[in-house]
Amino acid sequence: MDENQTIDVYYDMDIAQICQHFNKTRNTVDKAVAKLVKDYPDKDYKYKNPDTKRITIKAEGVEKLSTYFRKEKNEISTVEMELRYENEKLKAVIEEKDRSQKLLEQLYQEKLKLELEKSKQTFLIEQQTKEEQIQKLETEKSELIKENQNLQQKIEDVSELQKELEEHKKKESEYNSKSFFYRLLHKI
Repeated sequence: MDENQTIDVYYDMDIAQICQHFNKTRNTVDKAVAKLVKDYPDKDYKYKNPDTKRITIKAEGVEKLSTYFRKEKNEISTVEMELRYENEKLKAVIEEKDRSQKLLEQLYQEKLKLELEKSKQTFLIEQQTKEEQIQKLETEKSELIKENQNLQQKIEDVSELQKELEEHKKKESEYNSKSFFYRLLHKI
């Protein structure tokens, strides 16, 4: 026997067994088998054994019948239900991830705004402090200039007083150097 050759598997059942197997009425099973034969006439899915009066269906045909019955009742296989459930869980996880990401982005933007505002306030305070320091230094400078002018004026006054004092000393010294009589006469 060739290994690549397929082996056909048949279910040999009477109509009552088929009805029981799929939990369907005789009418529904007859319609499904008729549809199977009509949809796949060349596949030889079904034949009726005249001796046993049983219907023989290939395993592949039984799968098709099962599909027909699910479509008829809109039934969902357990695997399909599990896949849908997993799909819903994944969608929920993705939605949660997207919400979290949007929330993180929003929080980041708010934090960034707060940091910028804080930096701006700090800069303004530093600028104001620098301006106040500059103003204070300007005031101190102008006061020092005035004080310097006053000191220079005082120095000039002192210089003049020194000159006057020297002149006075000079005169006194001249006066003292004159004779006694001259001084007497000078007083009179």
